[in-house]
Amino acid sequence: MSDRQSFPNTGPFRFVQPAIARASIPGTLPDLPFPIRSQPPQPPQPRSSSQSSASTSSAASKRQIEVVDLLSSEEEESEDDDPVTPKRLRTVAKHEPAPEPAPEPAPEAASPWRQLQAPLSSPYTSSPISSSSSSSSSSSSSSTAARFRAVEVPVKRPFAVIPKSPAAAVQRQLFERNLRELKGPKITVVNEIDESSPSTDFRFVQESILQLGVEHVAEDFMVGCNCYIDNGRQIGCEYLYCECLDDSQINDLGKRVFPYGAGKKDFHCLRNFYLESRNHIYECNKKCNCLSNCKNRNVQHGRKVELEIFKTKNRGWGLRCPVALRKGDFIDTYRGEIISVAESDRRGAKRSPDEANYFFNFDKFCDPELIPKSEFCDKFPEEVQDYYRKIESGEAHTEIKDGDTKHGEEFWENPDYVPYEYVCDGMYMGSPTRFMNHSCDPNCRLFTVSYNHADTNLYDLAFFTLQEIPAGIELTFDYKDEDDRTVITDEQAQQVHRNKGYMPQKCLCGTAECRRYFFN
Repeated sequence: MSDRQSFPNTGPFRFVQPAIARASIPGTLPDLPFPIRSQPPQPPQPRSSSQSSASTSSAASKRQIEVVDLLSSEEEESEDDDPVTPKRLRTVAKHEPAPEPAPEPAPEAASPWRQLQAPLSSPYTSSPISSSSSSSSSSSSSSTAARFRAVEVPVKRPFAVIPKSPAAAVQRQLFERNLRELKGPKITVVNEIDESSPSTDFRFVQESILQLGVEHVAEDFMVGCNCYIDNGRQIGCEYLYCECLDDSQINDLGKRVFPYGAGKKDFHCLRNFYLESRNHIYECNKKCNCLSNCKNRNVQHGRKVELEIFKTKNRGWGLRCPVALRKGDFIDTYRGEIISVAESDRRGAKRSPDEANYFFNFDKFCDPELIPKSEFCDKFPEEVQDYYRKIESGEAHTEIKDGDTKHGEEFWENPDYVPYEYVCDGMYMGSPTRFMNHSCDPNCRLFTVSYNHADTNLYDLAFFTLQEIPAGIELTFDYKDEDDRTVITDEQAQQVHRNKGYMPQKCLCGTAECRRYFFN
């Protein structure tokens, strides 16, 4: 490490100053917390013109090399200390002879994103940055100061548009600091549209936060598998009978399908049996006999791909991956505050109907609240007449699918329906997947993943790719999460507005499968 002193980073720039000799104070006094000069700076002594010219040229060349090396070394060291924060604009020393006499430029307005073009000088000495303390350096300080000026060299940075206003710059710094809360591969933010940044009201969390009244089922009820490594052949749960798959769905052959690929090309990729359905995924847990590198442990190990939060042209912020993704790749989980249904109702009542909805209901294991009338008549024939009576008295209600009274199917309340208990609210805290936009023809899907079979109220919400996705393509999923591709007309949307008091959201996905509207 060169002999220099680094001052604290007070903004987007890292200010570096040369080390200055401390006074040698006899006795037992501790080192002073600030640098002092061992002697006052000496005024330049008169010298001959030839000696002054040679000394000035040599000193200027030497100082140029020292300044560039000093700042570049500081930049290299800062990368390990702060791997998440992108590099700022670096200030380098540029040797550029100035005309004699050089008029002093007017100082620019102070900005957190720019530095004033001024000689690189220490606040404790009158000479430019240099570690040399020879008399020749002191004598030529006045002439070499004019030959050094600070210039801005742009460095590739995640944000393509540099904010000009101080408020926008501060908001960007706060959001970057917020990103540091996340572990795993790098996450960057790109804005090539304007100087705005994502809201600083949102906080990234590594795990979902369980709020009042929410708790997991005790781990005493968790049961693990008895799989083992067979005779040193590295045969794990994917080839043995794994008890963790007992509750999973069976295929057409009557067999239970291992969720993830085990080969080199499809390692940890979700298999087609799951991708083409919405089957629940069961992974091994801490009570299983298998090791932590078991191929049935994927989502629980967290995100493994880099992500970019970027500004779209007409849909706010979106999410994409800077590298190509395989079909079935795990992206990340959806996280947030886990709250009770009563709390979600209270929060929903305070929010505007036109406001973005970040609620996810934990209703995977619940029977649907409404079922088609035909299914109701088949399952509960003895209750049909009673249900008609309840409809006439207002005790029960019917609902027409998609609000179409002419062609839609009538739905009745399901007698077997048991309400779900918890809701995930990702509005104010969560993961990068909170920025994923809707598409009627998505390239990703949300799957539910459990580790404790006894806990049907809480589980992970994990995003997987439905197809190969090239680098830089936006990641999207269907907010409705249904196979129904019925187009919602303007008339149907208006009818929903009259019946329910809110207008379905206009879809901007722009795909050929667009349904025009989707429901919050």
